[in-house]
Amino acid sequence: MLKTTIVTIAVVIAGLSALSATASADTKVKTRQTTGGQTYENTSYIKGKRQRSETNSGQMIMIQQCDLRRNIQIMPQMKVYMIQPYDQPNQPSPSSTTPATTTTAASQPVKKGGLVTSTITTKDTGERKQILGYTARHIITTMEMKSSPDACSQNNTKMEIDGWYIDATFALDCDSSRGYTNYRPKASGGCQDRYESKTIGTAKKGYPVWEKTTMFGPDGAESFSSINEVVEFSQATLDQSLFEIPEGYREVEDFASAFSAAYANPETSNTPTTNVPSTVNQPSAAAAATTVTPKREGVIRFGVAAVKAGNVAEWMNAQNLAAAVQNTLQQNLKGSNVEAVLIEATGAAIQAEAQQKQCDYIVFANVSHKKGGGGFGSMLSSTVGQVASNVGYGSGTAAVVATNTVAAATVAQNIKSKDELTLDVRLERPTSQTPSFAQTFKGKAKSAGEDIITPLSQQAAQAIIASIGKQ
Repeated sequence: MLKTTIVTIAVVIAGLSALSATASADTKVKTRQTTGGQTYENTSYIKGKRQRSETNSGQMIMIQQCDLRRNIQIMPQMKVYMIQPYDQPNQPSPSSTTPATTTTAASQPVKKGGLVTSTITTKDTGERKQILGYTARHIITTMEMKSSPDACSQNNTKMEIDGWYIDATFALDCDSSRGYTNYRPKASGGCQDRYESKTIGTAKKGYPVWEKTTMFGPDGAESFSSINEVVEFSQATLDQSLFEIPEGYREVEDFASAFSAAYANPETSNTPTTNVPSTVNQPSAAAAATTVTPKREGVIRFGVAAVKAGNVAEWMNAQNLAAAVQNTLQQNLKGSNVEAVLIEATGAAIQAEAQQKQCDYIVFANVSHKKGGGGFGSMLSSTVGQVASNVGYGSGTAAVVATNTVAAATVAQNIKSKDELTLDVRLERPTSQTPSFAQTFKGKAKSAGEDIITPLSQQAAQAIIASIGKQ
């Protein structure tokens, strides 16, 4: 999913009072995201019927254009974007420069699949309390997705959002729920499912000031949780270009293909840029890094850089796979005298951030996914950003879930029997680009939905720690 200083409650309340007095003012919202023991701060900008949400130091951007009834997901690193219409999600946008792919579908007979049912339930608990000077309502939203036994895409997932919401003059009302109702994933392999959606409850949500999102796996066990809370509202004069598609960016149907193309041809990849006008101050890559506690004496600290995803099967989301591997590596690189932090910078700024965070070593990793058996992946993982925004999920939170806080268990929903993962890791000191350790690890799924990311990352982490003891 931008790093800011958390303001005091008194300042926040003062800012809220000013906002309520000026309904038409542009608004800047700072939020804090906590997941897996890590804390991130994100920023959203609201102007009229549009909102821009930036996460992970601007590495992922979501623009909601309510007036055009669509969302724009932007990945500055690749200089690409995706359009998610609310009303016709499967129709290419008029501005698309990407030709439609019809050859595969035309050459294969369409096989009738089964039924995939999505149920969105909202419940107002009746509880009320004061948050940042507003009266907040307690609402719980659940989204369940289930497939019939004969369905091509087997889904049995659940997401719950436990949140507090306020009435705010700047809050957007996009009525984007129809986009989810009409969502139909493209047929793949000649098999086409039927999709039905239903909504239960009419609870009024409003603007989210605190949300806890929990995802559950097919067995009902919690696979991921995250808390997102507002820490500051303020007025700001915002340039209209913040809410438009950046010039020079190209449209893609999915980010996975953009990742694969970039890593296959690294010399053509683009330098990261957030394309933010001068009206909004943007810190440098090194200055924007999340602040971490000073390293204790005698502790070896690893900095885990963003993982690069190579080739993946058509149903696997490369972006989510890379994020899950990075987080799982970071979680497993720990011990009595060993710890790890995430490196958020890219390119040449990686070394600078690693030194800023007092890292002794930087962990670089590449991951690739090779399909084994047949079938299709979970729709939840690949479309979590759109689904989340449609059920009241704060858009900044949704972007983070789709990038740097994805859990291994969530990605495992897209793993099929006999699928293979290859993980290449290498270790470097921040002051040298000469690898002090490099090794390849491979894992193969025995059954669908198996988490092979965690054991693979555990093996890599153990080998990395062992290599340090030999140096």
